[in-house]
Amino acid sequence: MAKSKEFTMIDEYKEKLYLEKLYKKNTIDLDNYFKYSGKLEIGNKFKRVTEEYTYQVRTYIKNDMSKYKLKNYRK
Repeated sequence: MAKSKEFTMIDEYKEKLYLEKLYKKNTIDLDNYFKYSGKLEIGNKFKRVTEEYTYQVRTYIKNDMSKYKLKNYRK
């Protein structure tokens, strides 16, 4: 009984190795497939990264609306 379990484990391991090789052979890793150009795709066109597209520090807008009064239109 113990030998049959060992053989099945070995067979399963061999099958796993075969399937991994087959997977690597039939798939393309697209993470590193294309050369990095340093450009961004904006609106279906590739553009160079400029200051316009880089992350900018958040600027706070102080919008004081206290000088405006709401009119009561129900009266």
